[in-house]
Amino acid sequence: MKKILLCALLAAMPLSAFAWERSYVGLREKADYNKVTTVEILGWNSSLDGSLNVEGMNIDLDRDAGMGDENRFGLKISHVLSGKSSISLAYMSNDHSGNVNKVVTFDGKNYQAGASIDIENSWLDLTYSHNLTRGDAEEHRGNKLEAFYLDAMLGVKFSSAEVSVAGRENTLAAAYLQDSWSEDFPVPYLGLAAGGQLAKNVWLKGHLKYMNVNAGGNDALHADYGINLALKLNQNSTVDETEWFVDLGYRGVKYDVDSGNDSAELKYTGPTLGIVARF
Repeated sequence: MKKILLCALLAAMPLSAFAWERSYVGLREKADYNKVTTVEILGWNSSLDGSLNVEGMNIDLDRDAGMGDENRFGLKISHVLSGKSSISLAYMSNDHSGNVNKVVTFDGKNYQAGASIDIENSWLDLTYSHNLTRGDAEEHRGNKLEAFYLDAMLGVKFSSAEVSVAGRENTLAAAYLQDSWSEDFPVPYLGLAAGGQLAKNVWLKGHLKYMNVNAGGNDALHADYGINLALKLNQNSTVDETEWFVDLGYRGVKYDVDSGNDSAELKYTGPTLGIVARF
């Protein structure tokens, strides 16, 4: 498996708790509704497990490296374009690290047990969403509130990733070694998002992003899913006031990569929490 393929998938995956591709933004013409922009500050407490067999290093990330949970935060801005479309831009960075408890080889270098491994990534996620169908709307405080919607998503993650290993050489000299590789790569995807209003001030939404590539002897599958429940904080706000929400959810990201003698399976899961402003 080429470095560029694994790096691209690593960078496409974890965190962001961006489960709301168009949170609380009504799909209608801007002239009908004056709140068309949503700003979200969201966090994800993610755990990482799976396996990695690349550049000669074969480890189980849970058993052999003990990658700990991480709390990370990100920013996302969504904007309604028309009655059926919106666009969003999200930024996220992520960093998981641990110590390998066995002798490993990475990029031709042999490391003693205890060597550190670090997986870092960051990305800009640009998404276009188009409404496929919606349920009947109801009137509330002079505004139409959507009861249900289903959207198609087309997006790309402009990703930057790096994997680093550092520790003592597995020889009598025990020299200190460190090595890393990194790559920038765009990752396209397709997806679906669905949501609805459960009560006057309660919303529920879920999403799925998916990519499956089979080319040049490389097989790669990437899936990103989440479900969120949102509660409006200023329940009596007027149409001219910014609306505030607290967002609680759960997200999972998984991929499998297989190419020649190299393979990887990584899984990120955990709860999300955020604050959302719509104006």
